[in-house]
Amino acid sequence: MPSVAITRRVGPLVAIEGEEPALAVGDVAVHHVRLAVSGLTPHLGEAPSGFVPWADVREIRLEVPTTWWPHPALGDTVVPVIEGLLGGSDMAVSETPTFPVHVRTADGAQLEWPATTHYLSGYRRKDAAMSARLLDHVVAHPGTRVLLAQPVALLDRLAQILRQPPPATP
Repeated sequence: MPSVAITRRVGPLVAIEGEEPALAVGDVAVHHVRLAVSGLTPHLGEAPSGFVPWADVREIRLEVPTTWWPHPALGDTVVPVIEGLLGGSDMAVSETPTFPVHVRTADGAQLEWPATTHYLSGYRRKDAAMSARLLDHVVAHPGTRVLLAQPVALLDRLAQILRQPPPATP
């Protein structure tokens, strides 16, 4: 039985609740990176495979694949149907794609951890941009890392921001 509960997702970010709440980047059933109050941990499913404390993190950079589809699940559904109607595609997907999560540490090490996508077609551009901005903010402002202890509330707020129309320009 899994020790975590996944209750909210915005783009590539997932709220993980349980013994150690965290914000995950990627699909938590496979490759993902957990951001907890204590630091970063790459995971394959439930199994951690490393740890970097926040004091050692200087940069987190995502290479999130994006799509122009208004909802990525639509692209994952429609494209295979169209390809099937038009005679198929020479391109076979043998495994779910991953994208890199780059972490630069205080000693200059450049780590690259894989994160599995939720959608084959990628994520909405605004979700990918908001995810990158959030991680930049958490790295630059150590006081905000306490928000990682309440990942559902954090993602609820991000979702609310993403739904707001852009401010009017005079």
